[in-house]
Amino acid sequence: MTTSRKILRLYELTVCIMVIGVLLAGPRDASAASLGFLSRSAEGKFNDEDVRILQATALTLLNDGVLGQGMDWSNPNSTAHGTLKIVKVFQSTEGFSCKSLRVENRASGLQNRATYPVCEVHPGDWKIHTQAKPETKP
Repeated sequence: MTTSRKILRLYELTVCIMVIGVLLAGPRDASAASLGFLSRSAEGKFNDEDVRILQATALTLLNDGVLGQGMDWSNPNSTAHGTLKIVKVFQSTEGFSCKSLRVENRASGLQNRATYPVCEVHPGDWKIHTQAKPETKP
């Protein structure tokens, strides 16, 4: 992989981690988060309403969704929209219920896509857990 491609991949991962963090933050945290420095990403174009809609969609899908289920979200007052999909469901070695969530966001002609493991650390409290590994069955 070339150096410029590695830098682009790192940038894409940083964007997606920020988005998932905002997506799963509490309402107060999400509205206070600033994604302005991500101006070359779809998420950098999001306004507070976009973030609230994305967050609500993600939490609904994580709490109630099953493997293969997806949900679209959009803000009719902006160009922001996207799709969320559960691509894996597993129990982590730490005992958490986890789901791999694919996130695709679009805004102002820009698009980002990534998949991350998200685990329910307390009922209804989902957190990114990049180190989550499925427990092995004997």
